[in-house]
Amino acid sequence: MSANPEALPDAPPPRVERVPIRGTSIYAETRGEGHAVLIIPGGAEDAEGWRPVAERLPDHLVVTYDRRGTLRSGRDDWPGQGSTQHADDAAALLDALGIDDVLVFGGSSGGIIALELALRYPSLVRRALVFEPGYFGNVPGGEVFQRPVNEAVTRYLEEHSGDWPGAYEAFLRVVAGPAATDDAGFLTPPPGKEWYAERERSIAEAFVRDDIPVLSREVLDVERLALPSADIRFSYGAESAPLFRDITAQLAAVSGDAADRIEGVGHAIYFHPASVATYIQAQRV
Repeated sequence: MSANPEALPDAPPPRVERVPIRGTSIYAETRGEGHAVLIIPGGAEDAEGWRPVAERLPDHLVVTYDRRGTLRSGRDDWPGQGSTQHADDAAALLDALGIDDVLVFGGSSGGIIALELALRYPSLVRRALVFEPGYFGNVPGGEVFQRPVNEAVTRYLEEHSGDWPGAYEAFLRVVAGPAATDDAGFLTPPPGKEWYAERERSIAEAFVRDDIPVLSREVLDVERLALPSADIRFSYGAESAPLFRDITAQLAAVSGDAADRIEGVGHAIYFHPASVATYIQAQRV
């Protein structure tokens, strides 16, 4: 596969490890020195997709990784365990790397995991930056968006068992269709960034088997957001569809804050690595 076009050509290579934790192994890349940042990938995302963000944080110790079930990491006892399993994996990974004070960023399903990590391990997470977490069950209209997507993917897999890239394409066709015009194309990369679409299709299995049937069906107990020990900042993209902005605004309101608005980005925020890096740097505490 072609190289990530957003990667910085002169950036130092990462320290690569396959870390044995919790009955499996997690592929992780660590870059730089300084305040620790953990970037949690969403579905059909991996460490390589987030590489350009990590390289744009030279004054930080940045950890990117492949979630359990994704590409170079193991898939023991997966899928089906949801955000608690992924959050526990992230905490165990940080412990194995000797990191005990971290700023966490996650978007979409990665945002669900980042939030769960902060709520389960508040002494470990200095601050969680949660971008448009896919809690569709927490807002009106979420089920209307999810139902045709889930049905299309299920139908496709009944006829093409194990064809994860094809199921991902079926998902994209429904999202971009006339029945979902408010959210059309939210995973379509802008011109010149087609690499991301190619990468996502090649590692679509985790999205199809984990994000769609498990993570995106979780409903957050919003009372947990009132826990005083968890430092959480919600954010949304200025170009994102109303549904994602609504989810973010409602959760931010429960936690007692207004959500941060990030200009020039939509739901697939990692298409814009400079914007993500700038936001993370501004939120360091």
